[in-house]
Amino acid sequence: MEKKEIIRLLQSNKPPCLETLRGSLVEFNEVEKTMLMEFDAIPEFCHSGAQIVQGGFVTGMLDSSMAHLIIALEKFQYNPVSLDINVSFIAPAHPGTLAAESKILRMGKSIVFAYATMKQNDAMIASATSTIKLFPISKKPL
Repeated sequence: MEKKEIIRLLQSNKPPCLETLRGSLVEFNEVEKTMLMEFDAIPEFCHSGAQIVQGGFVTGMLDSSMAHLIIALEKFQYNPVSLDINVSFIAPAHPGTLAAESKILRMGKSIVFAYATMKQNDAMIASATSTIKLFPISKKPL
C-alpha cells in the first residue's frame, strides 16, 4: 500500500472520536515513522471562561495521533489499544489550532512504544508517551 493510499484511507475513514476532536491528518512519514495531525480546539473544549482547553481533550488528541500513526504504519491490519498514556502538561492550550506530532519509539510484534508532542503557535503545550497493544483487525480488541 502506497503512502497516498494510506493517507486517503485515513482521511476518508475518520472514526467518530476524531470527528469530535476536529482532527485531521497533515503529514505522514513512513520512513521516519512520524505523523503530524491538527486539531481545531473549540470553546466547548474549554474551561476557565472558555479560554483553556481541558486536559482530557489534549490527552485524547495526543492519543489519537499516536494511534493513527500506528494504523498507517501497519497498513490498517491492527487496532491499537492504549495500555497506558502518560501526559506532561507544559502550558495551557487555548481555542484554535493545536498540532500533534507523533513518532514511534519502538515497535514490536504486539506492543508499541510511542511519543507525541502538542504545540500551539510553535509553543510546546504537552507531551505524551504511550504503551500500545496491537490487536489484529480480525479480532475484537476487548
